[in-house]
Amino acid sequence: MVQIYPTYDELSLAAAGQVAQLLHQKPEAVLCLPSGSTPQGMFKILADWSKAGTVDFSRCTFVGLDEWVGLGPDDEGSCRYWLDRDFLHPVGFRAEQIIYFDAKSADLQGQCNWVNQKIAELGGLDLMVLGVGMNGHLALNEPGTSFGCYAHLSELAPITVEVGQKYFAKQTPLTRGITLGLRHAREAKKLLILASGAAKAEVMRQALTGPVTEEFPVSLVQTDEQILVMLDADAASELDR
Repeated sequence: MVQIYPTYDELSLAAAGQVAQLLHQKPEAVLCLPSGSTPQGMFKILADWSKAGTVDFSRCTFVGLDEWVGLGPDDEGSCRYWLDRDFLHPVGFRAEQIIYFDAKSADLQGQCNWVNQKIAELGGLDLMVLGVGMNGHLALNEPGTSFGCYAHLSELAPITVEVGQKYFAKQTPLTRGITLGLRHAREAKKLLILASGAAKAEVMRQALTGPVTEEFPVSLVQTDEQILVMLDADAASELDR
């Protein structure tokens, strides 16, 4: 299903509404939300609603989506740094509510196994929200990643490294990521794909009308009509309405 909103602000409000609706129905829900620029509007709205008492995050569990290998929450520009700043701290998540990769661990595969196990013990993800990369990646699942994979280590594509620099104040070496897998996305009870801006228009046209292929991970949206794709008008501008 594709929903198109006139502006980024309206897209953000609708996405926040999806999170709030789930928490009203299931306060102990398991959430996986992304870092990055696209969800910032959604996060601000959710933080405002949390402060106003209209949505309650106190009983839910937050599962981290991905991280740059070698970076952690104290590294400005890391995925966790942005999530803490924009969402987890403003909303008041407690440490025991958060499951997140330690991307500085000496045993990164062990981190993948641990997160996979925790998600399974929790009964899976109730809601997963994903942005979309310029090469069609979802989280740090780069082109060529199996649709059947759980959490894993990924070799970053050059475009991901290039675009990733916008999150850092200075040039930062990025080579690998640790990420939930595309199977997590396909097994989530509800999956939202968010895209905004004209730069994502061709990406989303290909995602929604091109071939379904592991070489363009976001094309998996075509495999399940229950997946909700939420676009602002700019990101939808290449679609044949």
